[in-house]
Amino acid sequence: MGKIRRYYVEINNDLKVFNCNEDMLEYIGQDILDNIESIIQSHDLETLKETIMSLKAGENADICFRMLDKDNKLNWMSAKAHRSKHNDSIVRLDIYDLQSFEMDIPEGYYDDMTGVLSKSAITDYAKKLMEKTPTKQFYFFLMDVDNFKAINDTYGHMKGDEVIIEVARIAQECVGDKGLVGRIGGDEFVLVLEKIHEEQALRDVLREIRYIVREKYADEENNFTITTSLGGGLFPDDASNYEEMFMLADKMLYIAKAKGRDRYIIYTPSVHGDMKNDREVVTISQRTMLNRSKNTLIMDLMNGFLLKDDISVKEAFQKVIETYMLDEIYLVDKDTGKTRFGLAKGGEDCELDLSHLSSEDYQPFFETYPIKVINMYDLQKANYLKFSEFMLLQGFRIIVVYYMRNVPNGGYLMYVSNVNSACRFAETDVSDLIYFSRMLELSGKL
Repeated sequence: MGKIRRYYVEINNDLKVFNCNEDMLEYIGQDILDNIESIIQSHDLETLKETIMSLKAGENADICFRMLDKDNKLNWMSAKAHRSKHNDSIVRLDIYDLQSFEMDIPEGYYDDMTGVLSKSAITDYAKKLMEKTPTKQFYFFLMDVDNFKAINDTYGHMKGDEVIIEVARIAQECVGDKGLVGRIGGDEFVLVLEKIHEEQALRDVLREIRYIVREKYADEENNFTITTSLGGGLFPDDASNYEEMFMLADKMLYIAKAKGRDRYIIYTPSVHGDMKNDREVVTISQRTMLNRSKNTLIMDLMNGFLLKDDISVKEAFQKVIETYMLDEIYLVDKDTGKTRFGLAKGGEDCELDLSHLSSEDYQPFFETYPIKVINMYDLQKANYLKFSEFMLLQGFRIIVVYYMRNVPNGGYLMYVSNVNSACRFAETDVSDLIYFSRMLELSGKL
């Protein structure tokens, strides 16, 4: 079975090359490419120039031309030219090698709408890779379009189909020869990145997908109207079979959505816990029921804690822990760094001590208004290594911190999810915790 080989080149109006991928250089047999004129058939060059000059910022155009390979042979290429919306001096050519396509593909192998692999084809391909002996490492990711239902509801299904087709094209071009892309339904895709074994190379691909989709759909105020989220991990390090790998990727995608969308999440055991022993998949209906209980809790706490005064601080904390599946809640004194109040999931008291850390190790991100969501990986990137190590030693995966200014001596309310926790913070959860924290702060009971 053949695949269409894909390349990309970024040029200016004079056809000077600013960037191209390694596959392109390998195809033409050169170490560098300064000007695309040297590899395009002369009769096709004027057409290419005219097409590029006609493009306005953000516009696309399709074009065909003949290009020299490393054997000095001319081959027909199909390309999509796109002029950047934010830097209109740059034009990107996404190039398809038509000669690389073989017409022996079985019916149903490709998705009719997008041209990427069908659900059955990408699933079979991934399973066969996983069953190979000896087993080889590769990354497996799920991707979908953020808030896709709202796109359909607002602009109609035809616009929704256009978005799916374009996102599929972008993903396929970014993945290139490093793997395969398949559509498994609606706006959902699978990425099997069989030629990527290192995290930095993976991040380059995932970042490029996100950036190009955002660039494509940014409005005049530079608001990103359509974005993507991705989640996945490394086989066989993170899972032992297709079902486990799919479940893990689904959970990482869910975390990406919960953290605000328009991002990718790579499974990291020290951050996300032991997914191999956390096999329960939360269904949409379960999430809906959970959201209802959260909404009810806030109203009950407002009534019982503030109006009737028949719920104690400890009871309020316990209800929040149970409803949001938290592991611990702490109120830490700002000056001493020691616990004023601590409660664990089982109802027992617990303590936390930050006094061995300097204030610079945590206060810059603890005192973010109105709340700060902290995970160990972000701290490592931001060079807060001491607090990252502290979280690792405590077994904390994520902490949501609310800085209480209106209590004696100031304090930090810390909502904790441990590494093996089932807790997954959604955007609405963070909003609820802000409301609850503010309610505690104003009650005068702390």
